[in-house]
Amino acid sequence: MEATADPSSEISIDDADSSTVSPISDHDLFAQLESLRHDYHALRSKSSSMEESLCLLQQQRDEAIAQTAALTEKVHESSVERDFLRRQVEEFEVILRENEEGFATKIDEESKAKVELEEKLEFYRGKVEELESETKVRNELFEKSLDSICSVKESLVEIIEILNDEKEVTENVDGKSEKMELEDEELWNFAREVGTVLKLAREANSKAYEFKEARKKEKRELEGSVVSLTEENRDINSLLRIALVEKEAVEKNLNKLKGNTEQKRVALLHIAERGLQRVGFGFMMGSGSNEQATESSGAFTTSIGSKSDGSECEEEVVSLASTVEKIMKNLRLEISQLRRSLEESRSDTERLQSLTEKQAQKLEENTLYIKELENREMVLAQNVDELLMEIKETEAEVARWREACELEVEAGKKEVEEREKLELTKQLEEAEGKERSRRKVRHICWPWEILKMNITNTRAQNGKRMLPEMQAFLHHN
Repeated sequence: MEATADPSSEISIDDADSSTVSPISDHDLFAQLESLRHDYHALRSKSSSMEESLCLLQQQRDEAIAQTAALTEKVHESSVERDFLRRQVEEFEVILRENEEGFATKIDEESKAKVELEEKLEFYRGKVEELESETKVRNELFEKSLDSICSVKESLVEIIEILNDEKEVTENVDGKSEKMELEDEELWNFAREVGTVLKLAREANSKAYEFKEARKKEKRELEGSVVSLTEENRDINSLLRIALVEKEAVEKNLNKLKGNTEQKRVALLHIAERGLQRVGFGFMMGSGSNEQATESSGAFTTSIGSKSDGSECEEEVVSLASTVEKIMKNLRLEISQLRRSLEESRSDTERLQSLTEKQAQKLEENTLYIKELENREMVLAQNVDELLMEIKETEAEVARWREACELEVEAGKKEVEEREKLELTKQLEEAEGKERSRRKVRHICWPWEILKMNITNTRAQNGKRMLPEMQAFLHHN
């Protein structure tokens, strides 16, 4: 560029000189022509080099234009992708907000459900504690009822021993009750004692019935003997009256018989024998008393036979009356003893009957109480089973909710991580876009116009300095 500028300056100087100086010679013109030709060749070589550089620059421009077009396409694609990603990010943000709201509501619901489950667990624990306290009370009642049943058993054993004096009955009952098989030891002992008490009560009832029947039989016998004794007493009283009447008649007859003592003796013997037969001495005293009566009658006859006078007969009559009176006293004592024993047996039977009734009532109450306790135990066992099942279900539900919460939390974490990754990728893309915009050529200034203007200007200036032949030669070339 500097070389082209120098000749022009020289030409301008030469023009100025030519305007001022005289016309130049041919030699000088030839020298100028040679110099101009030399300059022309130099300019031509420079123009060819410039054209080559221009072609290179055009190629570079085309490449740059293609690159800019590709870059614009890429920028457009990246902008479209950015808009798509932005829309996706917005959608993800909306979804995340909805999920966060859903997670918040779910967490609130799960916390409420957890609180409700904890309240249910506390309630069920309280119920279990109440059931345990009820079982403790039930066990205490079992122990008390077992003690009362043992006391009832002992009293029944004593009653049976009093009634029948049989101790083998309790052993047999215990041996049979030990064959029962129950799962709970306390219930097994309680049921065993109840079974023994029931069997002893049945046996005591049977023994009391037998004793009652025996007492009834004895009572009937005693009543029959009392009736017979009262009838005999009545007969004795009537016979004594008859004897007294006959005694008066005999005394009258004795007063009449004053002659022979043998006749007196025979008459007295007949009177005494008839009086004894009327009294029924043999019936009252039994077989042994009959022998004693015969012996006494024999002794009496011998004593009467040995005695002779009437005073002795009177004494014998008095002794006979005294013996009859003694027999009557003995009979009265025996009757009073029998009545006393009858009253005692009645009181014993009444006492035993009342005792058996009380024991039977106690047994009925105990059996009803046992049934009630068994029903309560069954209900409590069912309640405990139901509570255990509900506790297991609540624990399973809590575990299921916990797993669901953990899965939801993990999903939320993953979504948050993806969101953060998207935000980071977005930030990276924005940073890369900024870097690309910084590196991108915004204004490409090509020196075509300047070069064209310089070439035309130099040609115009050279044309002004050259001759018309030279200009034609230049145009020809």
